[in-house]
Amino acid sequence: MSSTIATDLLPLPQPQTDSIGRHIHYFEETDSTNTRALEARADGHVFVAERQTAGRGRHGKRWHSLPGLGLWFSVSLAGPLCGANFAAALAVRDAVSPVVPLTIRWPNDIYVNERKVGGILVEQRHDWFALGVGVNVNHDRADFPPTLRYRAGSLAMATGQRWERAQLLKTMLEHLDAMTMRLRRGECDSVRAEWVVACDIIGRHIRRGGVSGQVTAMDDDGALLVRTDTGVRRVACGDISIVR
Repeated sequence: MSSTIATDLLPLPQPQTDSIGRHIHYFEETDSTNTRALEARADGHVFVAERQTAGRGRHGKRWHSLPGLGLWFSVSLAGPLCGANFAAALAVRDAVSPVVPLTIRWPNDIYVNERKVGGILVEQRHDWFALGVGVNVNHDRADFPPTLRYRAGSLAMATGQRWERAQLLKTMLEHLDAMTMRLRRGECDSVRAEWVVACDIIGRHIRRGGVSGQVTAMDDDGALLVRTDTGVRRVACGDISIVR
């Protein structure tokens, strides 16, 4: 399609994959790429937008997505698919880390040092999944709302150089495809184990709401098992604070 927004995403990349990215649908603007992926029910199809009017993160939070600066895309995947959220976070990390090291913060936030540069949102509708990825790529600090400038970052801010978003999208789709193939071969446990190591939270003291204690393990769903003064508590979601 023709574009009225200056974009480096066109022409769309052609990733070397088994499934994901053989069909990429580009939108100058849409409500949410996850919504497009869930409605499509088309395995491996990718939906990428310059701008989302109703982009969402975890717990219904809005995702700030200025056009021309980041990567906002979702993959439609047929289920059942154990461990999609683990695989997605690892794939994004691995796609970028050869240039700038990324870390995963439980459960699925992507950081460079102390600044959040991306996040993963996996949603399910019946037996279909939308694997949503949002990454701040070429943002400057002034591109973020004032409330986010002290904690949000971008790949460009971390490296001091602009990134070619089409090439980055291609690389991410290839890593996502490889991880998804591992899940479909029955490697959910090994992918989850890699994700647990990457989160680096076992043994740490955390606080969330009224729960405070030491993380002793993660269960099969990725929830934290926290030893507190009143027993072991399960923390399945939400923002946590590390107690130094």
